[in-house]
Amino acid sequence: MRKLSLILFMVILCINYTYAQSPDDQIKVLQKCIDLKELQDYLPGKSTQPLYVMQHGVSFDKDIKVSKNGKPLVFLSKQEIKSQQPQAYLLFWTFEINEKTARVSFVYNYDQNQSPKAVRADLELNKEGAEWTVKTVAINKV
Repeated sequence: MRKLSLILFMVILCINYTYAQSPDDQIKVLQKCIDLKELQDYLPGKSTQPLYVMQHGVSFDKDIKVSKNGKPLVFLSKQEIKSQQPQAYLLFWTFEINEKTARVSFVYNYDQNQSPKAVRADLELNKEGAEWTVKTVAINKV
């Protein structure tokens, strides 16, 4: 009986994890991160350059529909970041989405070709209906 309970718990956990990581939720949470008011002073303004995301630690589907300044995000591997040497890129460390909450941590690395700088962002989000709202945010220069 105990094994059956454990198996049932694992199945429920897997179903919950699969539901929580729905593409729609990922898109909405990632877009909230990109649009974060506290981060806008560091991101390129009306730049023609796309916003890059390093696919390391946390990886996203390359076809995810998230944009900055009307341009889709560009997802690059760690090797592609090294070879292409973009001026700036995001690196996500934590991207956890549950049914009603999300927790995200990332670093925005910028001025990489001059005097490298970084800003760390830690967010907690809540889901109300189909919409995600930022509950807490901490921005720290690294």
